[in-house]
Amino acid sequence: MTATAFVAASATRTPIAAAERPHAALGRLLDELATVLRQVSPTAYTARSFPRVSGSIGQHVRHILDHVAGLCATARSGVLSYDWRERGTDVEADVSAALRTIRHLQGTLTQFDDCDENAPITLTSVVAHGAVPVAARSTLAREILFVISHTVHHQALIAVLLTAAGRGVPDAFGLAPSTPLSARLRTRG
Repeated sequence: MTATAFVAASATRTPIAAAERPHAALGRLLDELATVLRQVSPTAYTARSFPRVSGSIGQHVRHILDHVAGLCATARSGVLSYDWRERGTDVEADVSAALRTIRHLQGTLTQFDDCDENAPITLTSVVAHGAVPVAARSTLAREILFVISHTVHHQALIAVLLTAAGRGVPDAFGLAPSTPLSARLRTRG
């Protein structure tokens, strides 16, 4: 996609309402990711431009979606772990598979429409090689906010990979909502 087309796409970005629930904001980030992915060629999606620094766009997408899927599974169990990852999946290699997964996860995020986002959940994580998982208390809202931040971070890495490949990205893609517009324009201009 040309830089002009990305500018046009970013101009249509719907602002997140102040009262919007966090899971809806996460769904909007997945919309933005899907918009960008529809313009990425299969070759660019799987290219490892900086093999010792970063993965491919597809690997970053898979990593984002693993976190969203873990979050969605929490609604059923009340337990969340970001440690489960399945590398080498179709999502890493095929843009169409990634887009299907995004659509599925967006539908699954709607399960939070009627949830108490301040409900307590248990977060588990392996913090050292060979150690048993450690459990901690959290809330659904806190973990949704983490997944939003994590998603923005990996979208920023995807933006770097696309920019390095000579492709444009929407102005706000990969930038935290708290980043002032003037700073966005300075870093992209």
